[in-house]
Amino acid sequence: MNDESASAVEAPEAADSGETETETETPAPVERRRRARRRRRHVPRFLGLDLAWAPRKSSGGAVMEIGEDGGARLISSSALRTHEDILGWIARNRGRAGCVLAVNAPLIVENTSGRRPCDELLQDHFGAYNVDEYQVNTVNASHPRTIGRALMRMGFDPNPMAEGDRVVETYNQAAQVLLFGGERPVRLKVGPVGARKDAVSRFRDLIWERLGDAMPHLDETPAFDALLEADLPSSNGSRVGELEERLEATLSAFTAAYLGLRGPESCAFLGDLETGYVLLPTTPQPPGE
Repeated sequence: MNDESASAVEAPEAADSGETETETETPAPVERRRRARRRRRHVPRFLGLDLAWAPRKSSGGAVMEIGEDGGARLISSSALRTHEDILGWIARNRGRAGCVLAVNAPLIVENTSGRRPCDELLQDHFGAYNVDEYQVNTVNASHPRTIGRALMRMGFDPNPMAEGDRVVETYNQAAQVLLFGGERPVRLKVGPVGARKDAVSRFRDLIWERLGDAMPHLDETPAFDALLEADLPSSNGSRVGELEERLEATLSAFTAAYLGLRGPESCAFLGDLETGYVLLPTTPQPPGE
């Protein structure tokens, strides 16, 4: 067959069966997953980082999003080891629709000795509640200070009033006093393993009981259940330490969600952007209650 005759050949038309063609429908579970993925692309992320003060120590990270009911949902928690682990985890989880990152460690540190003005304010306000005294300078807080500067180079703004991605310093012991009540915070990571397990158990009870009715409330999720139900009796010291870090990171992520949803006007701000500050949630209850 030559080219001319070949080009004139047309495919035969399909026989009309008399039936109307219908489009293939996507199965409902698949479509729901697709919608959920599309929705997550537009949902802000709230990250909590329990940052070690020394590079050889491990850290913990937690990721929260806001659910359809307005509750804070723990999506995941992670054990983080190195400087690169920490920054890589943040880069992967910051999301596309804005991010608030709350760090349980000093970020802005300019004094070479002594402590920052905000450390003195913390002691003034929370010393009566047996919160550990903070004494931060460039000597003892060089690692978190380095991480803080790296985060700012990644585009995180340390100003809580800013638009876009923000990073704030928080202090979980003081946040416990405000969110959980009581005369003193639960101290994690101190003492023999048995005492630490008892502290983890009390902390888990408080974070579930007090934040379940907070604003935002903390929803039950598989990631959160895994923290609450992690087996303590059979855990060794390193496993307990990892759980402590993830729980601390979860509380920090809640502070980030609190700032993102209720705004900086609902938070306590001790210090300033030049010498350092600590941001804290002020109350677990909705405004007006």
